[in-house]
Amino acid sequence: MAEVRSRSPARVKGAGGGYPTSSSPEKISISESNAEKLVGPRVSHPIISPTSAFSILLVVRLLSAVYATIPDCDEVFNYWEPAHYLTHGYGLQTWEYSPVYAIRSWAYVGLHAIVTRAVSLAPQLEKTHEFYGLRCLFAVFCAYSEKRLYTAVSTGVNRRVGILYLVLTIGSAGMFHAAVAFLPSTFAMYTTMLGMASFMDRRRGFCTVQGIFWFAVGGLLGWPFSMAMCIPFVFEEIFMGCIAWGLAPTVLRLVKGGLVSLILLVLIVGVDYLAYGKLEIVPLNIVLYNVFSGAGKGPNIYGTEPWWFYFANLTLNFNILLPLALASWPLLSLYYLACRSLAIGITPRMALISLPLYLWLAIFTAQPHKEERFMFVAYPALCISAAISYHVILTIWGSLSTRLTSGKAREFLNWAVLAAPLSLAMMASISRILAVTSGYSAPLHVYSALPSDAQGYLCLAKEWYQFPSSYFLPNGMRVKFVKSAFDGLLPGEFPETGDPWSWPGTWMIPSGMNDENKGDLSKYVSLELCDYMVESYFSRPVEEFEPDYALDQGQWESVYCENFLDSAQTGLLGRTLWVPRWVPVKKSWGKYCLLKRTAR
Repeated sequence: MAEVRSRSPARVKGAGGGYPTSSSPEKISISESNAEKLVGPRVSHPIISPTSAFSILLVVRLLSAVYATIPDCDEVFNYWEPAHYLTHGYGLQTWEYSPVYAIRSWAYVGLHAIVTRAVSLAPQLEKTHEFYGLRCLFAVFCAYSEKRLYTAVSTGVNRRVGILYLVLTIGSAGMFHAAVAFLPSTFAMYTTMLGMASFMDRRRGFCTVQGIFWFAVGGLLGWPFSMAMCIPFVFEEIFMGCIAWGLAPTVLRLVKGGLVSLILLVLIVGVDYLAYGKLEIVPLNIVLYNVFSGAGKGPNIYGTEPWWFYFANLTLNFNILLPLALASWPLLSLYYLACRSLAIGITPRMALISLPLYLWLAIFTAQPHKEERFMFVAYPALCISAAISYHVILTIWGSLSTRLTSGKAREFLNWAVLAAPLSLAMMASISRILAVTSGYSAPLHVYSALPSDAQGYLCLAKEWYQFPSSYFLPNGMRVKFVKSAFDGLLPGEFPETGDPWSWPGTWMIPSGMNDENKGDLSKYVSLELCDYMVESYFSRPVEEFEPDYALDQGQWESVYCENFLDSAQTGLLGRTLWVPRWVPVKKSWGKYCLLKRTAR
């Protein structure tokens, strides 16, 4: 095949003021040159080395592991508690783990329980170390996945988009909270980053099989809906196979990826078969439950939200990055229509890697039941799309600034256009992180105040959903529930055997479980049985079944209390962003307390 030599000038005009590119020529075939026009340059070196990027990311993610709250009780009852059962022989059980429904995979939980089991074998360590140890592992894996994606974007798309993505993901409040959550959506977020990176990075050839594998791991072991994020990349492979790379080898790579995914599914089904004692394809069960449940069942019974819910939530966690991300396609289209050509560094592939965000938003905005964690999978795609939009804006500004200004004035304006929006986004994200951690961290601290030799029952009433898991309880203590205003279905308890290697709770059918969120009175105990209690106290009228136990000094004494934000009595700004004390913002605080029963 004929070859041509491509020149890569050290600096290119009209590309946002000029950015370094590879100065050494490389040989490419004519067909490869045509493909390069569509997918971008083959060789581009990251502005910051991958090792340095990983180090920075790891520091930030470890901070998440230490300080991030647990905002979703599903994380505790559906994942931390089953993992605790596998490692310590007891814990709380939800209806999802009943063999009657089987919509949670023991393969997923068991993979994490191996880590906490290893930590538990170390001497002189408490159970909270298992909790934070697993979180630290999440931090490492998340940082590694982000580093891989940063490298792939820098080398396979554009090095400036890569560095912008790195800055945006480091400074994102959304990524801070999602990075270390024990949730399938967070796990799928990791694997989605690895899958996207595999499809983008072709420095060592095609990694189609690897890309499909990572999307399959996230979908089959974690959350099946995350596999939708793979669709744009598969279409790109097929499209480019038809016009440049050869359709037959492309199809062969896709088939190999499918076979690897099938083998993975067989292994997962095998683990769940051993756990449930019967054949269950959990990823299929999840889809059937969420999409094809009958009347009075399915996710909608747990609440529905308006169509704009995710846009409001993403604005909280990503501030100006959300409109930037949503503008990626319009900006790329307008740029191309105005210029009638693609400048170096702006390729149609940028539109392709922006597509997963639009696809994810379209799928989940259409669903009536909405939760913040459903968006975790799309967080990296949002940061990439925002980086692409910012790259286009900087490219346009670079072209304009050379015509309108010169000298130090141009240099100052260029830095201002680059740094001002990033600084604003960073400050807003830090403010959001501080607002959440300062307002809602009390449960993690209050439960840690339990004496290591405490025995008996710790009871929960209206604050049951803030329970951070049995990893915060001494081995001699069990959680019980007392009646509150909540009338839905509370978790039950896995059967205890005393043998840490025996788990009959995985296959035994528990009583009092249903998939309609109907309350079960057997989940409650009498208040007289409680030795400790964790409750909140706010200076507002109490509801039926929810007395202020902290004020009943005849029965309870306070062991430890922390401030806890009363979101119902706090203004919008006060509960969404952290502001200095001297700023006149309405904030109302209550107390989150560990109570101990007085001597009977």
